[in-house]
Amino acid sequence: MPDKIVFTAEETSGLLGFPERYLPSLHARQVAERLPPDRQGARSLDFREGAVKIGRMKGKRIQNIPVWLHVPLAFWHWFETAVLTVTCCLIGWVVFPLSLVLDRGNGRLMHAIAVLWSRLLLLINPFWRVKVSGLENIEKGRHYVVIANHQSILDILVMLSGLPLHFKFLSKKEVFQIPFIGWHMKLTGYIPLDRGNHESGRSAIAIARAWLNRKVNVVFFPEGTRSLDGHIRTFKPGAFKLAQEQKIAILPVVIEGTGDALPKKSWILKQRRDFILSIGKPVILGAQESVPQLIERVRQEMIQRLQQIRTGTVPS
Repeated sequence: MPDKIVFTAEETSGLLGFPERYLPSLHARQVAERLPPDRQGARSLDFREGAVKIGRMKGKRIQNIPVWLHVPLAFWHWFETAVLTVTCCLIGWVVFPLSLVLDRGNGRLMHAIAVLWSRLLLLINPFWRVKVSGLENIEKGRHYVVIANHQSILDILVMLSGLPLHFKFLSKKEVFQIPFIGWHMKLTGYIPLDRGNHESGRSAIAIARAWLNRKVNVVFFPEGTRSLDGHIRTFKPGAFKLAQEQKIAILPVVIEGTGDALPKKSWILKQRRDFILSIGKPVILGAQESVPQLIERVRQEMIQRLQQIRTGTVPS
């Protein structure tokens, strides 16, 4: 049996019965399980068209939820989420005056409630689990501009549960209008952003700068929106300019698995997944390096790390 089998995208599309545009989002085990018997056992597949390499997924729980369970499970999950969200937000309202006194307005206690909320959600959901790597790259006592890729609305759930830092994050303003969860986000000091509104963008950067000046980490999703195909899109420069201005290290974080579990424009749970939160080494702007060069350096490292996670060539 050869160690590697090479197909064109057209050949693979016919072999598996998937349209070519869906091939980049498939993972190795899903592909291998549907190969004919004489093709099974291949360790990796190279698609000449699309330049996508899919490798063996080590230790991943890539098991599809039966179709007939999609809607009932989604209904139950969102019901649990609503109950837990209301409960945690009510606790937050009680804690908020205490947070103002003890945290001096930093919202650390309120953020801790958000972390508790995220971990309880994962605890009651048997289909999701978060695996964190790279914790050794976080230096105690330092604060960062955190850069993360964006696959799903579940990304912030993974960040809250797995990133052991007190941080604020930017989110579109519509989320702040959602009862309870939006109210808690306002009280915690998370940062609203009206996408496409330049004045709102400047205001968000100003708020982020204020938090960084208070030694609080700030999380940015510089792609600006969720990726439809799981690939890391072009980064917007705002977060990198802020890091350069404040002379603060960038902490690159790669998230994998959330896009498969809950894709963009969907509310239906489709897969049992392990979510990967991979924390990279801090990055500082070089003496002769421009902001565009810094952006591309960070982005390329994150793309490479995401590919390594998907092929199982790095611990996850």
